[in-house]
Amino acid sequence: MSLCLTPRIEAIAQEVTGRSTSLFAPDLAARHAQLARIVGGRRILITGGAGSIGAATIMELLRFQPAALAVLDPSENNLVELMRSIRSLDQAVSTEVLIEPLDYGSPLAASWLATQQPFSLVLSFAALKHVRSERDTFSLLRLLEVNLLKADRFLATLRRQGHGHDGVFFVSTDKAANPVSLMGASKRVMELLLWAHAHTGAPASLLDGGAAPALPQVSAARFANVAFSDGSLPWGFLQRLEKHQPLAAPGDVRRYLLSPREAGQLCLLASCCCPHRHVMVPLLDPVDDLVSFTDIAVATLKAFALAPAWFEDADKARVSVASERARGRYPVLVTTSDTSGEKEIEEFVAAGEQVRDVGLAAARAVAGPEVALEALTTVLRGIALAAGGTVPMAKGDLVDLLTRVVPELAHKETGTSLDGKM
Repeated sequence: MSLCLTPRIEAIAQEVTGRSTSLFAPDLAARHAQLARIVGGRRILITGGAGSIGAATIMELLRFQPAALAVLDPSENNLVELMRSIRSLDQAVSTEVLIEPLDYGSPLAASWLATQQPFSLVLSFAALKHVRSERDTFSLLRLLEVNLLKADRFLATLRRQGHGHDGVFFVSTDKAANPVSLMGASKRVMELLLWAHAHTGAPASLLDGGAAPALPQVSAARFANVAFSDGSLPWGFLQRLEKHQPLAAPGDVRRYLLSPREAGQLCLLASCCCPHRHVMVPLLDPVDDLVSFTDIAVATLKAFALAPAWFEDADKARVSVASERARGRYPVLVTTSDTSGEKEIEEFVAAGEQVRDVGLAAARAVAGPEVALEALTTVLRGIALAAGGTVPMAKGDLVDLLTRVVPELAHKETGTSLDGKM
């Protein structure tokens, strides 16, 4: 796993986006005192923190010298690399850093949290984030289990044990706005779930009931592609180069792009500066800021002193790596986007949502709606019955279930999965 903070990766992101400095640098400078007050000397909990975005956010948090920073992540290897990176920073870190290979919504994580002094700020990056995870009923149920069922139980644990009194933040996605994928719909429901746990009178757990104080401050952030984050297509470019395999990129897709550092900075700002029950979104322009994956491929190859050799035939691309590389070029297969759940446009704000200026130059906030607790509870319990095998459900049944709380879901099923492509 790479923390995606290497100078080479940041340089590629800068070239593709045309930004020589971070999009959020002015806001970080303007809000420095506020960030220092919320983060400095405090105890902070990060779940899913060993992934790319979580790790980038941790590096931003450490600049403000929290007293303690605990990271939960089921990936043991990623936790080891995270700790090595922290210990190898230019300046020694005075913050007490704890890592635990725990699943955030598990009973074991709840037991561990019960042994800890309260964490004032909680940031959660734990999620399944790939649209390809909705390939079949079982992978979809796993996505819904991680993104929703475990989130509900984790939030209940925070409320019962008094963690997150200064703020609880969950990372969302642009795909939650007017979703066409079930992954995007799951993140939209996750936002609603977060608002529900901040609702006075809501049960401690929508799944399991009980009573607990509402969370006093909750926020989220939606953003799009993070350059070279784990599992992303640009990250795949690096893997293909290392393994001497051709690159593949859709020629008809343009997306917004943040560098890893920018993603971490947006999450820092959202967790500390976003109003209660709001989602922070970056202020990006569809004319100036959308980039194509073929442009990213070109910039990536340039960083390795290579030029693209364009192919439309996968078999020819596969057998041309050695010959093209000998000429200082590298094969790039240009594809078309025709897979299930693929969104034609990238947007951060859904129809009917209210956008609020919160005094930041590069971000705005979207107000969270009122939550229908009964309907949300019905959906979560339906997912739990399906995931436990009590009530068998097909993929279409799960789509119908999600539309009860996300009526704008327009699921796009083409019968083609990314698993069938390079």
